Amino acid sequence: MNAVADGGVAYLDGFGKGLMPDPDLWIDEWADEYQRIPPGNGPEPGKYRTARTPFAREVMRCLSPAHPAKRIAVMGASQLLKTQVAINWISASIHQAPGNILALLPSGNIAKRVSTRIGKTIDSVPELRERVAAPRSRDSRNTIDTKEFIGGTLYIITAGSAANLAEIPARYVYGDEIDRWEVSVDQEGDPVELAETRTSTFGRNAKIYYSSSPTIEGASRIATLFAQSDQRYHYVPCPHCGEFQILEWENLWWSPDFSSVAYVCKDCGAHIDESHKREMLAHGEWRSHAAGDGETVGFTISALYAPLGWVSWLSLAKQYVKAKDADDKGDPEPMQVFYNTRLAKTWDNIKERTQPEELRQRAESYSLRSIPDGVVLLTAAVDTQDNRLELKIMGWGEGMERWLIDYQVIHGDPADQSTWDALDEILQTPLRRTNGLNMTIRATAIDSGGHCTQEVYEFTRRRKYRMVFAVKGASKPGRPIIAATPSKVDINRRGKIEKGGAELWMVGTDTSKDWLHSRWKIAGGPGGIHFSSDLPEDFYKQLCSERRLIKYVKGHKRTEWVKSKSDRNEALDLAVYNLAAAHRLGLHKWRENDWARERLKVNPPQTDLFVAISKDNERTKTDRTTDRSDQDSNKKSITRRLA
Repeated sequence: MNAVADGGVAYLDGFGKGLMPDPDLWIDEWADEYQRIPPGNGPEPGKYRTARTPFAREVMRCLSPAHPAKRIAVMGASQLLKTQVAINWISASIHQAPGNILALLPSGNIAKRVSTRIGKTIDSVPELRERVAAPRSRDSRNTIDTKEFIGGTLYIITAGSAANLAEIPARYVYGDEIDRWEVSVDQEGDPVELAETRTSTFGRNAKIYYSSSPTIEGASRIATLFAQSDQRYHYVPCPHCGEFQILEWENLWWSPDFSSVAYVCKDCGAHIDESHKREMLAHGEWRSHAAGDGETVGFTISALYAPLGWVSWLSLAKQYVKAKDADDKGDPEPMQVFYNTRLAKTWDNIKERTQPEELRQRAESYSLRSIPDGVVLLTAAVDTQDNRLELKIMGWGEGMERWLIDYQVIHGDPADQSTWDALDEILQTPLRRTNGLNMTIRATAIDSGGHCTQEVYEFTRRRKYRMVFAVKGASKPGRPIIAATPSKVDINRRGKIEKGGAELWMVGTDTSKDWLHSRWKIAGGPGGIHFSSDLPEDFYKQLCSERRLIKYVKGHKRTEWVKSKSDRNEALDLAVYNLAAAHRLGLHKWRENDWARERLKVNPPQTDLFVAISKDNERTKTDRTTDRSDQDSNKKSITRRLA
């Protein structure tokens, strides 16, 4: 009743609220009671109703404080349930169980859009508006990336910075579209693992929610998380026979002219009209397909489950047919987009990929370190690892035809000089052709991008006269296979660049892999590649370990090369660096007469040894007869003069 503020009363009031346990209201119940969707935040503004998307109810239940799950992963179609569920969870947490919330987005623009959606939601819900600091021009408590509320702060930032992932302890972490995150953040590791460390001090009270459409098979983070979860699929009943089943794309039927579309029941074979979907979803249920790790609950759902009025089965059928036509013409991009964003499935284009077994079956009978007749020039590439060096020697022929001449591993610590001495001995040992002539390596590219950068600089600095040079991959579209000029990397004690010091050549890895990938299936002739039967089976797996991933960055299409986390790709990297060495020598610019001139050096015109010896003997005999005649003439001349 006292009109004057009493600090003690305020303290006791806050202390008492802190002792109270988290409320028992589930997230879906909270959303149905309090949540509002403001105009511009979705296709159906107004009071939120879980019944509109009943498959979202169990996801929100698992996100509730009372549920034992620590980690929730949703591998779902675009624009279906992922982001709105996150906003419901964040809103309910601010209202009921406050704590620091870390929302991580794949880019700054997406972070701004999500922040705007959350800001509008806060303004639309009185229970949130009274708890979150009001936005003011001179107040940093409510900005685009920070929103303070009673009991915590919401941070909305990108996942592309190690500092963003390291500075903030959080009870709740939301990772949106994690398949679009960087593979490694500032070379400090997987951003998913870095994000989870932010919750370590909160123990069992922590909650982590990941959502994303998947991307490439073997390289999808959300697919990996789903695989370690209990793998829940949504089952709905057939309106004709009552059999529960997962809606699969293979069972969708449509007429050639798209005048009718229906789902075919797996059990009774009846055609289910889309108008039955409302009732089917209302009685649907999630079922686990695996035991999981005990901490992660996983959900996957496709656009076939979209409520009436959203994405129709007819529009999905039309999109699929259009994507298939493009795929048949050699453009797999629309089909990849359809699989990822509509079916919520990883993409693995078998038609586009070269299979390791296909290359292994083409292996030829020549031995490693032997040189087939078509080879006129040698290059080498070295990959540096923490406990070894891997070496590949390539032979080049006319039209950039290639032969794999040698592939070996030099075991040893790159910090040990003896490891580099062993490499140098191999690089300087000539290789003998079948005609008896020796060939030496004309250029050697050594990867400096690992943990042995200075050792590589030291090795290459003293061998520039043999064209042994350091390289580093640059995974950016449009980069040339090798830069036109190198970067000087040696600095003297005055802080100035040493002109005669070590050099670093940048290699466009994406461009190189595009060139290699388009030529794997060429068995011979210009651009073709030959393999020795001595190569191990794992070599071919490494060569085919990466796949092209199509992404959109700021609205522009971008192709990236990715691999599964567990796969090795040293053989592919060495192919890239050998190609860079060939371009450093200018082989890609050589004309027919250039190759002919080089071929003469290693295959000189053959002469018959016995004919040559016989001619030499005849020449010697003739010379001796001439000498005797000259001597006799000289004797006669002297005799005449004496007489």
